[in-house]
Amino acid sequence: MADRVDFYFRQRVTEAELDLACELLEQADRDLAADIGIYGIVTGAVPTQHSPVPDLTVDLTSPTRAYDRLGQRIFVGTDQTVDCSVDLVGIPTAVSGPANERWLAIFLRFDRQLSDPRTDGNAQQVYFRRDESFELVVRQAPEGPVGSAVRVALQQDELLVCDIRLAHGQTQLLNAHIDLARRQAFIFAEGDAVAVEAGTWSVLQPLLATVQSSLDEVDAELTDHFSGAARRHPASAIDFTPHAFLAAVTVQAALVELLDKLLTTAAGDPGAKRVGADAAPGTPHALGPGTVDSQLSQLLAWLNAHVGAITGAHNASAIAALPHAHITSTNVQAQLQEIVADLESTLPSLGTAQVGSGAIAGSPYTLASGTARSQLSSLLASLNTHVGSGDHDTRYWRRTETVNNADTVDGQHASAFALAGHDHDARYMRRTFLQSEIYDPGQSRLVTTLEDRPDLVTYSYNYLSSGLPQATTYVRGSLSDQIRVWVTKVSSSGDKDYQVTVQNQSSTQLYIHVAAYRVGT
Repeated sequence: MADRVDFYFRQRVTEAELDLACELLEQADRDLAADIGIYGIVTGAVPTQHSPVPDLTVDLTSPTRAYDRLGQRIFVGTDQTVDCSVDLVGIPTAVSGPANERWLAIFLRFDRQLSDPRTDGNAQQVYFRRDESFELVVRQAPEGPVGSAVRVALQQDELLVCDIRLAHGQTQLLNAHIDLARRQAFIFAEGDAVAVEAGTWSVLQPLLATVQSSLDEVDAELTDHFSGAARRHPASAIDFTPHAFLAAVTVQAALVELLDKLLTTAAGDPGAKRVGADAAPGTPHALGPGTVDSQLSQLLAWLNAHVGAITGAHNASAIAALPHAHITSTNVQAQLQEIVADLESTLPSLGTAQVGSGAIAGSPYTLASGTARSQLSSLLASLNTHVGSGDHDTRYWRRTETVNNADTVDGQHASAFALAGHDHDARYMRRTFLQSEIYDPGQSRLVTTLEDRPDLVTYSYNYLSSGLPQATTYVRGSLSDQIRVWVTKVSSSGDKDYQVTVQNQSSTQLYIHVAAYRVGT
């Protein structure tokens, strides 16, 4: 309720008494606003940089409604532009020190707008209307070092709209320079002064039965929920819209379905079939866009074709090789060429000097292991020494000895032997073919083609040691029955020829001798 005055019958009311009656009613409104805590900027007066071109002014939005600490209502009906280049008394706000800054503050305060001028009984001009209005005030604090300049103090009968930071030489105020941290916005009532009934709540359990405590509890619950510390949703409680190859309708089911379908190795429907892959350029092969499954299948096909290729798999020059011994090239092609060139070389350091050879036993001479060149040199030295020496043993005829009667041979007279012109006739068997070669296990070979059919074909064999035939030749050995030799008659244009074929049916590499004989010429 408002304080009031009681006008009486035939009272002669003065101007002051009428003004008092209005002021008491006005004061009642202000007291009500102050009593229930209506204080601050309710709406409007939001500061932004000046538009369209920023300068040292700030634009404030409208309409603005606010109440100061005295309960006085402040109303601004239109947008306002506040000049911040000077303060309320006209002093420039520019910062003089290069390393300094200054804080400005825009305040809103109550004022009245006088209108409807009239002349009273004393011939004085008075304003009959005194409407609620406002005043925007710019205040500045002392400049100080950047980061430590003080702000403008709050005013008891004014409302702070915003703070503004101004630097040395600054000619524009941007939104980044406007600070709303201390803005005196309207608060209807403090949260800890408003009670709540929390007895029937099932989740929130505030420490105090107040709005503030309840909001603190809500914030704690939401923080735990958003951070995942607690109050997390189970995946089965989160809806999922079926998509692509997933038919599930919850996150939990979708994850299970996704993993199952990615992990499956089912023929024709593997997990890799569900993973996309973009195109991969390359030479000589390139992969088009598709799935991991399709690209893996293509890669496997190319790899198998490459590994199984009999020819043309790689150019020898494309295969890297590490230098070794005296070979310095770094690819197979170059190394093979270098090896062949070295083997064909007649230089003392190459050719046979680069071919190793194991020790060879013998009597009276032996060859020590070394290179082919060193063994050839040893043989040459031994032969030259032998030729130039007198070391022939009793197997040789010496010049100091004489032979028996030259008319006898082994005690037989010359008449017991055929004359020099004697020749074997058609009664004798002649050898028409002889060949000795190494045969691998299971190997067959056409050894010759004869014009006449042989009357007899013979064969024998030697075992091999270090690639060379051993000293013993087997005419009828343990492997003789595993050596096949046959003659095949072939006709061509009326002529007949005879092909001789040899086959090693044993599991041992053999040195096989084949001879063909025919009776007569």
